[in-house]
Amino acid sequence: MSTEQFKKDILSLQNKLYRYALSIVFDADLAKDIVQEVFLKVWTKRVELIDITNKEAWCVRITRNLALDKLKAANRKNVDLAFAANHFVGDASPAMQAEENDLIASIYEAMKDLSPQQKEIFRLRDLLGYTNKEIKELMDLNDSQVKVNLFRARQKIKAKLGKLINYGS
Repeated sequence: MSTEQFKKDILSLQNKLYRYALSIVFDADLAKDIVQEVFLKVWTKRVELIDITNKEAWCVRITRNLALDKLKAANRKNVDLAFAANHFVGDASPAMQAEENDLIASIYEAMKDLSPQQKEIFRLRDLLGYTNKEIKELMDLNDSQVKVNLFRARQKIKAKLGKLINYGS
């Protein structure tokens, strides 16, 4: 692997871990700190990393654990998840931004009724783009557990959003 490819891979992983940490803690600075801690841990465990088959999944798991630990330590609760949308809005018009923020807020409001496992699987799959196989490895679940939890999470969110969307008709 070339040095340039290695840099691209690390930057891509860093961005994924940051978005994931941000989706849990909703604090940009804290999310950056968490990612930095993950890379420090990777560096200190670099000899043991040889035995790990899916290094990205291992890093995501560390990110998740550190983020949850930070929330517990700060005795904080998750804030309105529409906050995260403000960090990823591109050159959209103000009307489009408002519409996106409302949709994201509605999705996250619907997520409040999900079990913790459903919420985590939905976040990983539909918000961060991980595959079912990657989620299975990250969360130490089997295929059917991932599929069932994802299906139920999507059904609950669809039902809530359906009520919202069909409200005016």
